[in-house]
Amino acid sequence: MKAQKIFTLFFALCLASETILAYEGEIPPESGLVTRVYDGDTIAVNINGKENKVRLLGIDTPEKKGPYTKEEPMSADASRRTAQLALNKIVTLVYGGETLRDRYKRLLAHVILPDGRTLNEILLKEGLAEVFRKFRYSNKALYFRLQKEARRMCVGIWKMRGQCLE
Repeated sequence: MKAQKIFTLFFALCLASETILAYEGEIPPESGLVTRVYDGDTIAVNINGKENKVRLLGIDTPEKKGPYTKEEPMSADASRRTAQLALNKIVTLVYGGETLRDRYKRLLAHVILPDGRTLNEILLKEGLAEVFRKFRYSNKALYFRLQKEARRMCVGIWKMRGQCLE
């Protein structure tokens, strides 16, 4: 009985703080229309009439100039590619991180494009993103392999930074 109370309290705290476990398969995928691209790794998706800010799970693209950030090289390339692939398209969000949302209340998801490819993976393959190392999430091992291959191919940020693998 004590274990059940502890579990109930833990679950209530998770719900209250929106740190819902979101491992792949526990929360069903959702589909919606991409209505805006904020930058290479953040988009807006309209799901059932509600606008949701979505952070691409497991990757980090170069930062755009903002109130708290300096523009990093290739940020415009990453944003442009994300827009080219996803803007005004119906995508499927697959959740697979430790939490459903990040500290900024953005949904964290792998973004599946209409053709079945994963946006997160494409950006890694093209050297427009690097693996987000913090936290656990599904596909992390795959994302590290894709990043290593992009470095080996000497594309994108890896070429620009001179961090290619031989």
